[in-house]
Amino acid sequence: MRKRMGARHKPPTMRDVARMAGVSVQTVSAVINDKPGITLPTRERVLAAIKKLEYRPYSVARSLRTGQTHTLALIVSDIANPSFAAMASAAEDFAHSRGYSLIVYNTHDDVTREARCIETVTQRWIDGVLFVSAEDKMTSLDALLAAGIPAVAIDRIPEGYSGVSVTLDNVRAGRMAAEHLLELGHTRLAHISGPLGLRLARERRSGFLQAIQERGLPPALCVGRGGNWECDSGYQAMQDILACDPLPTAVFSANDRMAIGAMRALSEASLRVPDDLSIVGLDDIEVAAYQQPPLTTVRQSFAELATRAIELLLTVLDGQELSEGQLVIEPTLVVRQSTAAPNMVKQGRR
Repeated sequence: MRKRMGARHKPPTMRDVARMAGVSVQTVSAVINDKPGITLPTRERVLAAIKKLEYRPYSVARSLRTGQTHTLALIVSDIANPSFAAMASAAEDFAHSRGYSLIVYNTHDDVTREARCIETVTQRWIDGVLFVSAEDKMTSLDALLAAGIPAVAIDRIPEGYSGVSVTLDNVRAGRMAAEHLLELGHTRLAHISGPLGLRLARERRSGFLQAIQERGLPPALCVGRGGNWECDSGYQAMQDILACDPLPTAVFSANDRMAIGAMRALSEASLRVPDDLSIVGLDDIEVAAYQQPPLTTVRQSFAELATRAIELLLTVLDGQELSEGQLVIEPTLVVRQSTAAPNMVKQGRR
């Protein structure tokens, strides 16, 4: 005798929920979509039936009706960077609180990979995009515009981009670092730059040099290594600075990771921070406060950048007018123990 194959379990439908709750399918739909006009007892009856049947609304069909999937994309240049990791975490938390899912794409600062990520986004049901560009020139943005997907630039603003954006006042951040060191009495300063192919790196350097020039001091030494913001870049750049005669008494690093690498190079050279050389970073990543000594830095809140960017994006998705489409976040100086007045006795010996 042939054994009959068991029938495949059919998932519950909205009609099943309506039958159990003793209401119409339209009433079940109204409860699921949180529409007004449903009495509390009826709503509770429908929700109880949904729970008992373990009914899951068919999100694709609902998206076809509403035109939205409540899914956002975040394209970042390097998710291993603590700053961008913090950004992604804050963005996901805030998106979740507003009923949205967030998909993260990592470009590794590769423009070809960035273009592929954007192409993928345009082929999926994504309501809106947040992006940190890999380089200043970003031709792949045309694909987003052609697809009609709203976008917000974060942190790095590409050349020619006039859309919605949120970024730090990078010129002000550079000036703030210089002014702090100058007020401490430093006159021989150096700068470890980020990759100068990025506008924000050039702006940080520009603000730093402007503040020094306004004091009538000699131009600061500017060094940079490679095309990344990693600790090793700061370590290698500090090796270049240590070859100078006379040595500067203070250094501004364009980000905290490079500042931490520079501090390692100083330690290996038996030089002390800040006794022999003061250091200022930028970002205020979590580990900055736990260095030895704790790192003085210019803070930019990546959590604030992310949440403000999503707020702008959701405003656009809701069809509302933006009161301000280009937000510039003000930096804050966080003074810790890696900066101090120059040691005048040692200065005189050099």
